[in-house]
Amino acid sequence: MESSALISDQLEQRLTRELGDRTRFGGATYPILMAIFGLETAIPADHPLIFWLGFALILLGSALRATAAIRARNLEGDHQKALRNIRFASLFLSCVWSLLASLGLAEYAQSDLSLMLLFGLVGWVSIGAHLFSPDLPLANAFVHLNMIPALVWSLSVRDRFGWVMVIIFVVTWLFVLMLNRWSSSRLRLIFSTQIQLELQAIELRKAKDFAEEASRARSQFLANMSHEIRTPLNGVLGVVELLRETSLDEEQQEFVEIMSQSGEHLLALVNDVLDLSKINSGKMTLDSVPMDLRQLLADLCRPLELSAEAKGLEWTLQVRREVPQTWTGDPVRLRQILSNLISNALKFTLEGGVQVEVGMVDAEHIRFLVKDTGIGIEVQKLAGIFEAFEQADLSTTRRFGGTGLGLSISKKLADLMGGRIGVDSAPGQGSIFWLELGIATAQVPGSSK
Repeated sequence: MESSALISDQLEQRLTRELGDRTRFGGATYPILMAIFGLETAIPADHPLIFWLGFALILLGSALRATAAIRARNLEGDHQKALRNIRFASLFLSCVWSLLASLGLAEYAQSDLSLMLLFGLVGWVSIGAHLFSPDLPLANAFVHLNMIPALVWSLSVRDRFGWVMVIIFVVTWLFVLMLNRWSSSRLRLIFSTQIQLELQAIELRKAKDFAEEASRARSQFLANMSHEIRTPLNGVLGVVELLRETSLDEEQQEFVEIMSQSGEHLLALVNDVLDLSKINSGKMTLDSVPMDLRQLLADLCRPLELSAEAKGLEWTLQVRREVPQTWTGDPVRLRQILSNLISNALKFTLEGGVQVEVGMVDAEHIRFLVKDTGIGIEVQKLAGIFEAFEQADLSTTRRFGGTGLGLSISKKLADLMGGRIGVDSAPGQGSIFWLELGIATAQVPGSSK
């Protein structure tokens, strides 16, 4: 109910403003018409008192309507009062002009000038009705006041010509009234739709701000919890390592190994959640330092190569000659992205091999390719592969493990580094993940140097 009342009130305000905008200069035409009327007729000489009184009233009415229209256009004060003022001034002008036009028709009933006045009135009605269409009662009243003299004159001419004129004026009268109704309803529909869209936009902005605030609060909570969880978890893992060095029988050693693997997996999950919360809250910072790219790749891939050999997979690392020796960026985050991509390739590849290629896209951009012969990805899942938890359905998680955060974090890190990341894949045909970065990666606000 409140929303409907608000829309209704705003609609009336806009219609009043539109009426003021359309009519603010219209009143100036009346003095011009009076000047033409005085120059082309003998009314000023034959009826000077009526003419000059009418001229004075026209000037007064034009001034009143211009003032009311400007106030309505600017919505100064109560818009209903502004609407009433426009209605009064407009109808006052119409009455004065209608009376003067009636006098002119009566004086020149048998001359060509009467026809000029008649068709001038009809044209004036058509134009004025359009100007007043934001306010249907005013538009209709304007038509009635200005058409009455023409209809009365036509009825007074008791011949065929007079009746033809009556038919013309009645048809015109009805047509203009229908046009008023159509134009007014269209304006109301347009303004009502516009207001509803604006209110919806306001609500959407509020919802967006609320969602962003909730997301920041959630990210901050996750970051705090991750810190709190990681500290005792590191303590547990430390104790497990100390326990592993003690004299344990085979069964105890197996239990310790399970504890260690579970703890490492939990620590990796906590670190992923912490990274994701930092990125989402805008607190992730990047370093920008020069490094030996080939040495970084060699150090990164050495343990991953051992994992590939343990699974009986072929392993290839190829760095093309055109790749520069030095790359400027954040080595920790680059290692994190590549480690996620290669680890996933090893995880989801049961036979065949994994190939890592590094080459140049152009003189300013490096491309990292991670190719595998694994299970591949279904087409319908490719669109959300870099969204958090989207890439890890339950069956895949049970079979291969993982949290569903690695690729999401990699995508966000690539964006922060000014790069791009993507994938080409098909079920049963393996996958190709690619990462493109500038030779000197983009520096983000708040990053360290």
